[in-house]
Amino acid sequence: MADSVRHQIMDAVIAALNGITTASGYQTDVALVSEQVMSYDQIPPKHLPALFPIDTNEDRQWFALAEQSENDIQAELDILITAVVYDKQNVTRLKRTNLLRDVEKALLNDADLKALILYAEPQRVETDEGNIPDFSIFDYTIRITYTYDSANGG
Repeated sequence: MADSVRHQIMDAVIAALNGITTASGYQTDVALVSEQVMSYDQIPPKHLPALFPIDTNEDRQWFALAEQSENDIQAELDILITAVVYDKQNVTRLKRTNLLRDVEKALLNDADLKALILYAEPQRVETDEGNIPDFSIFDYTIRITYTYDSANGG
């Protein structure tokens, strides 16, 4: 059986985030993308900056009558991406800002992700507010709207 649309979306998100490199036109070279969230102090320095995408809450509703449409359920999936940057000089603002821009650029412009969804809406950015010396952590939430066939499940 084929992977669910939700699973395919997460695969596309992870691939898009793995593509964040300066060679690909971004400001940042992401060293680690993982669904296994780690605390900032557990991440080896060679794996920074790091991104941790997690599929979180999802709202679902009927989109069309099942007998009249192949894709009869519409879902809104929130994806939370936790990012960790490091600077031994404790100057993380530029690195944080560049990575935030790169994450948004990657997700809003990825052709594979766009092919699976109706649209993507950036929702929220929350930071550690500068509370951790030499590190900066932010959470970026994006809402993905997509449809799927209820006969196959989401």
